[in-house]
Amino acid sequence: MDEIKLGIAQHKGLRAKELLDNSLLNEAFAAIEERYLSEWRSSKVADQEAREAAWRALKTLDGIKDLLKIYVRDGKVAASDLHRLSEEAKRKNARRI
Repeated sequence: MDEIKLGIAQHKGLRAKELLDNSLLNEAFAAIEERYLSEWRSSKVADQEAREAAWRALKTLDGIKDLLKIYVRDGKVAASDLHRLSEEAKRKNARRI
């Protein structure tokens, strides 16, 4: 991956971490999760469609959280790769002198 793509991935990871650390967003996630769990729990036995809709909504919310965590992880890897590339460039420049 080139340095530009690594920089983008690093920035995306930092932004994703900010979102995951945001108390208001976490409060919203928790409220949404509780709402869908409540809908699932209170659904009638015959209302399979409502339970499945609540389950899909919960899985979507989990998917959003998981994707943000992947962005954070990938951003850390990108930051490490950028650091390694920077160190390699310094060593090459030092050899030329």
